[in-house]
Amino acid sequence: MKDKFLIGELAKIFNISTDTIRHYDRKNLLKPELHSENNYRYYDIASMFKLSRLLFLKNLDIPLSEIEAYMKNKNADRLFKMLKKKNEEVDLKIQQLTNLKYKINSKLDLFDYAKTKLNQIRVTTLEPRKGIFLNTYGLGNSAEAKEIFMRSDNFLKMSSWLVEGEVYTSIPKSDMEKGIFNQFRYFIKVESTDKETDAQLVLLPRSTYARLTVIGPYEELVTHYRTLVDWIDDNNYEITGDSIEHNIVDNDYSDSSDEFITEIQIPIKPK
Repeated sequence: MKDKFLIGELAKIFNISTDTIRHYDRKNLLKPELHSENNYRYYDIASMFKLSRLLFLKNLDIPLSEIEAYMKNKNADRLFKMLKKKNEEVDLKIQQLTNLKYKINSKLDLFDYAKTKLNQIRVTTLEPRKGIFLNTYGLGNSAEAKEIFMRSDNFLKMSSWLVEGEVYTSIPKSDMEKGIFNQFRYFIKVESTDKETDAQLVLLPRSTYARLTVIGPYEELVTHYRTLVDWIDDNNYEITGDSIEHNIVDNDYSDSSDEFITEIQIPIKPK
């Protein structure tokens, strides 16, 4: 039996448990040869390659029931369709992981930025951003706000934007000019998306922004907004659009409001 593998040897080659191989046996996906003298399970070279193909399909997160059905009626057309479907799912997963990685790096960069630029007003150019606005300001109650999210449900599910994207709040330009800083809407920034939904997104163009990063409770943001708007006017700039308010650390990330970190961004141009 030197040309055959014991179950433990096969498990070691593929770094899986012998229980996994026995499970495939019970499912009739990988049958061993039983030696009559010692009743050991032996597998030949063909079984080794068959196991490699089973694990390939399993590692693609194809359900074992689907693999079983395929193995009972194998053909090239079914294989092509199964792999084509999985390829699309992998592309979507790569996009989701790319978005999450960007979100992680963005937060890390902002932490470093906040440490060195805290309470300093600066004027910088920010690159284009795209996303979707959810108009929740001016609503009478939370039930109306819920309805806004429910109406956007298809888009949010499609790209998992609330998880992968950055969620900002935004105050209208007209309100800031009137000194009103307590009504806002949401802007969900999306890093990448498919062509079908791309047309639904709003593009914030590359613009110059007055920026202020502060630490402390939400209640103090009104004062910080006033400070930034006054600075814009005193330095001969004018507001050109709605604000973008980035909550770097908020009450979902810290129990202490003294640790909340917020960056206010207001688009501007010289008067």
